[in-house]
Amino acid sequence: MPQMLSELPHGILDVEANQLHQFVDNLTLVKLTGQIKRPIFISILQHGNETTGWDALRIFLKQHLPKLPRTLIVLFGNVQAAKHNVRQLDDGVDFNRCWPGIRPKHHPVAKKMASITEFVRQQKPLASVDIHNNTGRNPHYAGINAIKKEHINLASLFSQTIIHITSPDGIQSGAFAEFCPAITIECGMSGTADGIEQTLTFMENLCQLTDLTQIPGVSEHQEVMNIFAVVKLKKDMTIGIQGETVEPVDFEIPDDLDYHNFHQLDAGTQFGYLQSPQMPITVTDQLDHDITDQYFHIDDRQLRLSQSVMPAMITLSLRAIQLDCLCYLMRPLNQH
Repeated sequence: MPQMLSELPHGILDVEANQLHQFVDNLTLVKLTGQIKRPIFISILQHGNETTGWDALRIFLKQHLPKLPRTLIVLFGNVQAAKHNVRQLDDGVDFNRCWPGIRPKHHPVAKKMASITEFVRQQKPLASVDIHNNTGRNPHYAGINAIKKEHINLASLFSQTIIHITSPDGIQSGAFAEFCPAITIECGMSGTADGIEQTLTFMENLCQLTDLTQIPGVSEHQEVMNIFAVVKLKKDMTIGIQGETVEPVDFEIPDDLDYHNFHQLDAGTQFGYLQSPQMPITVTDQLDHDITDQYFHIDDRQLRLSQSVMPAMITLSLRAIQLDCLCYLMRPLNQH
């Protein structure tokens, strides 16, 4: 079982995310008792360079300790990666791919994640919230893993933009959705004031609730988008950003590509330039089928869309592209 604390280490609320390693280890749980005993689980810093979760949480705790409105179980994720302001360490794993899921996972981090999952399941939380940032321009949005009323209501507390996520395997909200309403909230670029403020307001509202079946102001027919495919760079391809990359690369993307996030794009929209007429990406659906040819083609060494689609989470971070993906593709989900 990972380290479990019943109070915050003295002085921790005065430090930035890159100093948390001085107070807690990776995957430390802190259970803070509040007036409402049924807890809310909050996960921060699964990716070390996504700091809004800590930025908002420390403000919330400074305002409400020692008299919390309700019990919180806080998971400090990859504080060693946060020390260096990176998503994950070079010799490490992506923490948010190690939770219990469809495929068995044997990494030591995954074993800790499994024990954390079982511990929190026994606490019968009202909700689980995993706080993240994007590395590209996106609206603030919430991701759900189950099309259930309580999950949609929870997501709506944070944003009217909701995405149904069914992949990748091994994400925290997917594991916890098995036993409680669970969401991933994406708070824009790391450290921005609007993302911190929206997250703080969300936490204030959520901590007052005793029930997620009825929430004032939430639409009964909330629109949910569905991520149906992921776009990844092929392992043998090099990538750069147009106008910024000095060395020759196989594939260059425009420096404003992330402006396309959450916009319905027309067939023919350009995604990048190629040194040779070789497809630089793969597009796979939720069953891991290759559907690249359905959505992209090469036209005069330019990568273009083959049909209209809406991308999400396009990133200009070359490291994030290499470690994870270029973007996702999504479409409206018919809830009925």
